[in-house]
Amino acid sequence: MQPRWSDANDDQALCAGIQAGERGAAEAFVERHLDPLYEFVHYRVGGDRAAAEDVVQDTLLVALRGLAGFDGRSSLHTWLCGIAKNKIRAERRKRRPQPLEDVLSEADQDIHAILAEVASEPLPEWVLERQETAELVGATLSSLPPEYRRALVAKYVDGLSVAEIAAQTGKGVKAAESTLHRARLAFARIFELVTKKRGGLA
Repeated sequence: MQPRWSDANDDQALCAGIQAGERGAAEAFVERHLDPLYEFVHYRVGGDRAAAEDVVQDTLLVALRGLAGFDGRSSLHTWLCGIAKNKIRAERRKRRPQPLEDVLSEADQDIHAILAEVASEPLPEWVLERQETAELVGATLSSLPPEYRRALVAKYVDGLSVAEIAAQTGKGVKAAESTLHRARLAFARIFELVTKKRGGLA
């Protein structure tokens, strides 16, 4: 019998499992959130791998010690990113910030607004067809929820069809198609925002 927190979408059950000392819950927590959190942090510390690893480690430790503070009003990923942002601000006070760090920090509120609206906006197909710099694409992907990022990578990097993405994620084809639509729209709008704030393409 699988533990109740084995469902990747059940943040509250996972937190309850950790607090109850259930075997494997803490490991599942780290395994589930380590990579998405690292991607979120990486561009916000100027691509400094050592700094990113330090922020991620500190964030996970703070989160595991303070799970009682997670009330479920946001996703666990969003909550972790909030902790990480505070760690990054503290890190930035110690050194000269890089331009892309400033852009992402200043754009956070706009990014949240975009993600809240993506289900109701038309899809600008042209953005994903352009040849953009890897740095800006990576920074944009790091700002997306993990589900959106996985959908885009599966479609545009791995070359999977919508049906294959659905099978991979255990969703129906229509649900996978809807997720991909929202992911593409979120990417397009956030990419435009970050590019504009940075002063154009590199």
